[in-house]
Amino acid sequence: MKSIYKYLVLFLALAITGTSFGQSVRDLRFNEILIKNTDNFSDEYGRHVPWVEIFNTAYNSVNLAGCFLTDDTTGFAAAGKKGGEIPSHWYHIPKTDVNTNMPQRSYVVFYLDAEPLYGTFHANFDPRTSKTSYLALISADGKDLIDIMHYPKQDLMDSTRAFGLEKDGINDKAHFLDQFTPGSSNEVKFTVSKQERLKRDDPYGIGLAIISMSVVFTALILIFFMLKLFGYGSKKIAQRNAAKNAPAATAMASAAKSGENANKEGEPEQLTGEEAAAIAMALHLHFNSMHDEESEVITISMPSAHYSPWAQKELVMKRSPRLRK
Repeated sequence: MKSIYKYLVLFLALAITGTSFGQSVRDLRFNEILIKNTDNFSDEYGRHVPWVEIFNTAYNSVNLAGCFLTDDTTGFAAAGKKGGEIPSHWYHIPKTDVNTNMPQRSYVVFYLDAEPLYGTFHANFDPRTSKTSYLALISADGKDLIDIMHYPKQDLMDSTRAFGLEKDGINDKAHFLDQFTPGSSNEVKFTVSKQERLKRDDPYGIGLAIISMSVVFTALILIFFMLKLFGYGSKKIAQRNAAKNAPAATAMASAAKSGENANKEGEPEQLTGEEAAAIAMALHLHFNSMHDEESEVITISMPSAHYSPWAQKELVMKRSPRLRK
């Protein structure tokens, strides 16, 4: 029994450890950076400032609250000590903002404007005035370097192009990107719609006409063969049924012929019930309902009581008095 408890405790410990490992900030990666922001992505105040994008490579949510974002790791060792002072260029990401909890495979943008009072995602340093040419993301305890991105500072200062990874979160060699994708994937795929592709491949519509006519004629040929097949089968079935019913038809023809002969000899023909009912209905309609002459007598009957003034107009009208001479 004790061994079962041991295995159960071990299983729970492994599960908890796996869960905490699965939600580790070690899955965060620098994805894209832009320093010379003249008319590109703007912050919530409408300002064009440098920005950096961080990507969550994990397939679960990761909270980066408490981590450090910096452009100077010279105070890395001192910050890791208990009670050590946090260097000036180390931006401590607040723990009070729910937006720091990144969903799986998502992106977050930090503005590098040296204005931390502007909000959670505004760092306390500016790469344009920095002495270094890299960015680092450090764990909340100040001991582990999560990710670091080196960039050509002078080239970025002179160019309006972004610098980053070609594929999201893949630590290959970073380079200048052809497009800006803050808050979205760096792998931009330009797709061509079917209409545009058809217009490009068949500008005069000849291929479309040939395909349409081919489909129509193919359908007509299939319908012809189906009708031919089922029509031939129906014809065979009708012939087979006619052959089966031939004796009965012959007998009926003989009976009809004998009836005609009997009528010719002067024997009275017997009426069926349906025929008699039809004749009786026709006579009833002729003598009772279906007639063209109507009675010319008009009967006018006066009402028996004159107590209601509502229906008697003469009772509600006053006669003008006449003066006697």
